[in-house]
Amino acid sequence: DANVLIFERIREELHLGKTLRAAIASGYHRAFSAILDSNVTTIVAAALIFKFGSGPIRGFAVTLTIGLIANLIAAVLFSRWIFELMCEQFDLAKLRFMEIFPLTKIDFIGKRRICYMVSTVIIVAGLALFIARGEKNYGVDFSGGTLQQYLFTGPVKTDDVRSVLKDLGFGSASIQQYGNPKEVIIRTQSDITNKLEAAFREKFKGNAFQILRVETVGPAVGKNLRQSAVISLALGLLGILVYVMFRFNPKYGAAGVIALLHDVLIAVGALALTGRQFDLTIVAALLTIAGYSINDTIVIFDRIRENLRIVKKGSLEDVVNLSVNQTLGRTILTTGVTMLVVVALLIFGGAVLNDFAFCLCVGFIS
Repeated sequence: DANVLIFERIREELHLGKTLRAAIASGYHRAFSAILDSNVTTIVAAALIFKFGSGPIRGFAVTLTIGLIANLIAAVLFSRWIFELMCEQFDLAKLRFMEIFPLTKIDFIGKRRICYMVSTVIIVAGLALFIARGEKNYGVDFSGGTLQQYLFTGPVKTDDVRSVLKDLGFGSASIQQYGNPKEVIIRTQSDITNKLEAAFREKFKGNAFQILRVETVGPAVGKNLRQSAVISLALGLLGILVYVMFRFNPKYGAAGVIALLHDVLIAVGALALTGRQFDLTIVAALLTIAGYSINDTIVIFDRIRENLRIVKKGSLEDVVNLSVNQTLGRTILTTGVTMLVVVALLIFGGAVLNDFAFCLCVGFIS
């Protein structure tokens, strides 16, 4: 994302008639503030998540921070060094950019009320169903229970597994095939490992199996994990709000957090509407969406701030429309490339990553 932003800035400078060396220097200078702000906001959120989160969530915060710092160094230092090396050592004087997305003139502000209504319907419907489902929303991580993973020597049908669970009085248990039809993950609110193992040996006499793992989470631990996840997410949002208010102004900070909350709530609503459960994997997905959302928002904010200095005539609405249109190609390109990976996870990632990838798909589109 940072490199795409830099390339766009260099292309704009070249269109103004500057030499390649001057365009590279000016492009990096103009892109630096947006790159720094978008990365620092997410790092601030990750620091708060690490401080107040639980073990798995803290691990996510550490991984996220390392990735962001590496990305920042690679984009700002190494890529520029490579450009300058090419100019000096290989006498590179021209640089061609493929312009996939021409500058559009869409009246985004004029269509805002339609988007308000669509978003409101999805969020309200999703949250209403989320409240109605109650404890059914939460997976073993947050509600307590037992996760069992079995590996059979031959393929096994989920319908057959479900019939065994029904006989034991756990017909509503979660059953997922893990990557291939031989592996099955079962989540139940109670520990029925011994009963289930005996029932499987009776049901699948010609299909031997082994237990790969059994994980048990107590109700109290699950509740604490849930509270920790909510607090971490809330403090992360607060950190983003304070930083954006400091770097821009209070209106920008409020707008950025509202946009972020919107994307997260859309994802939560979609999960509730499709009957998917919330666990620590989904928390990681929601945090990823939050970081991605504020990153994109800050890039647009930076362009608005720049255009307010350049465009002397025209209303704020005109400047916002111009800025969003100018950054639209970058938004589509970066989101599209990321979606290629997420869709691959959704299709080929197996049952464990399916909910995670689905949540990211909804959030990125939103």
